[in-house]
Amino acid sequence: MIRCKVQGKRLKVQGTRYKVRESEKAIGYRPLVCTLLVCILYLSPFTFHLSPSVAHAAEYSATEAKIIQFVKEVYNPGDDVQVRLNSMPNKLKEKVKVNNITFIKIPDVNGDGICTVELDTGAGRSKNVQVPFRIFTKRKLFVLKEAGKKDTILGKRDIFVKETYMNGRGAEYPVSIEDVIGKVLKRDVPTNTIMTNQMLEEPVVVQRGEVVNIIAENKRLLIQLKGKMVDKGRMGDMVRVKNISSGREITGRVTANNAVTVDF
Repeated sequence: MIRCKVQGKRLKVQGTRYKVRESEKAIGYRPLVCTLLVCILYLSPFTFHLSPSVAHAAEYSATEAKIIQFVKEVYNPGDDVQVRLNSMPNKLKEKVKVNNITFIKIPDVNGDGICTVELDTGAGRSKNVQVPFRIFTKRKLFVLKEAGKKDTILGKRDIFVKETYMNGRGAEYPVSIEDVIGKVLKRDVPTNTIMTNQMLEEPVVVQRGEVVNIIAENKRLLIQLKGKMVDKGRMGDMVRVKNISSGREITGRVTANNAVTVDF
């Protein structure tokens, strides 16, 4: 860093090897001093970094910053959201006095909303200006590292995480890694594909012809029998199973890797 300090009649440039003395009589050195300082400042490698507050001020006007802060307050403090103002009127980019900001449309499922900004126009008068906006929420997306074949069961090593800002709820994407690991691909999926819920399904836990436990219970009674699967099924599927003892075919729900529960 280059610093200049005036000490008495000495002009000292810190951060360099140069020291220049100036006496009252040696006025002729002043142009030389100025030239030397300009050269040092020009040739020295330095970088300017704006502080976050200065950078924010450069990006938004004071009114825009107020609107963005107002919109963010409807979200939880822990939510990482960005607000994009659409069709910002030029008047709001100028120095104006804001009386109040309200919602006339709160953010919908796509993150779109509208604010009304009340401006003080002087003489006790005010003017309302509408500002549409869109919310972007930071979320994790789960990406397939390598191409996957249909019926492949996904493991933790098959997935990497990508963070991005998205508008809307993103209901088509898995919320957590637990919603991906252990699931099966419904179809062949190329490398670097972002996983969606439509690509995934629960693995088959009981196969056709497999012997399982048939569990029938109510509040007072529990009956457990052996059965043979007529259908294959995933967890939670309704399937047909045949009672080995009676040969009777019944319908139940898959509740474990080797169990089908029926109501009675």
